Amino acid sequence: MIIALHGIPAEMIFSLFGAFIVVIIYLIWVHYSVYKTKYYNDEFKYFAVQKRLIIYLGFLLANLGVAFLLFWLLTFIFATTIFR
Repeated sequence: MIIALHGIPAEMIFSLFGAFIVVIIYLIWVHYSVYKTKYYNDEFKYFAVQKRLIIYLGFLLANLGVAFLLFWLLTFIFATTIFR
């Protein structure tokens, strides 16, 4: 692999863009699947606002941590398949 000193190679942009799209799809899928659960529709609505906010922030923090790791993992996987 040759490192370009005059800019970002197109392969790197494609791998970052591909990983970004997959992570966005992952986050949409996780939020939609939680939204469709019976627990969310029956019990979660009746919690106090503060409790719902804390639960949602914890859920969001966990998902963003997974999304961050998934992004870098997929970036490296896409980059290795492109640079062959």
